[in-house]
Amino acid sequence: MNKLNKITRLAIWIFLISIGILMILCCQNTVTKPEKQIITVSILPQKYFAEKIAGDKFLVNVMVPPGANHENYDPSPEQVINLSKTSLYFRIGNIEFENVWIPRFVDNYPELKVIDLSRGLHLISNTDESHEDHHHGQTDPHTWMSPVNVKGIAKNILEALVEFDMENESFYLTNYNLFIAELDSLNDRILEILQHKKSDGFIIYHPAMTYFARDFGLKQFALEVDGKSPSAFHIRAIIDIAKKEDIRIILVQKQFDKTKAETIAGETGAVVTEIDPLNENWEQEIMDITNKLAESLNQ
Repeated sequence: MNKLNKITRLAIWIFLISIGILMILCCQNTVTKPEKQIITVSILPQKYFAEKIAGDKFLVNVMVPPGANHENYDPSPEQVINLSKTSLYFRIGNIEFENVWIPRFVDNYPELKVIDLSRGLHLISNTDESHEDHHHGQTDPHTWMSPVNVKGIAKNILEALVEFDMENESFYLTNYNLFIAELDSLNDRILEILQHKKSDGFIIYHPAMTYFARDFGLKQFALEVDGKSPSAFHIRAIIDIAKKEDIRIILVQKQFDKTKAETIAGETGAVVTEIDPLNENWEQEIMDITNKLAESLNQ
């Protein structure tokens, strides 16, 4: 019996020691395995851009969630608190969400490093008479809807990452060069798809395609005026433009109501088509919009 007790006690000790060793190893792994640092961005397309260059070196946190409107989104208290963990904040430039909230973020976290991804881009102001659209604020904020602009955005991301993490400069530079090649290829595909267009005008609810229109020789006519729902007078003016320009497509962002667009479509024969400029899969969305426009403009 004593021998059996000794064997039992020995077995228990071996078991406890094994558990102790496992716990120590787990603790060591927890300590030695550093958590990934966090980049925070305002909108989903920026997540696509940042991950193209940062790869798996950072986690990318998005403030404006899927389905929300960057014009009027208010972050949750939890989102604001979590900014304390952010290493870098990439703002897209001039969207209303950023104009309202980033000063508050900086007030709460003075050490927060904010990088403006619109730096160095050829921006369009609302005094530029070469564009038919109307947009609120001093600068059209939808810079990400142009592959040409995204090349500049990518450069700003690269420079910020290299400055923050010089040790991985070659990694970021390799990813950047690959992404630039992808953007050049995308731009060429869009040019090829639109090269046979017979018309160049389209209607859009919220003027998110200003830079795209500039880069590819199109005319954008916006329903929304200065961020406000169109008046009956403006709707009538857009109907007249649609008939004069033989416009056959009306783009409406999924975040907006289609009722007024459908009213215009009923009087002009244009087709109402949904788009999502805030789609995280940015390249797929750009190609989808291009194909929808080509289907109309090539007729």
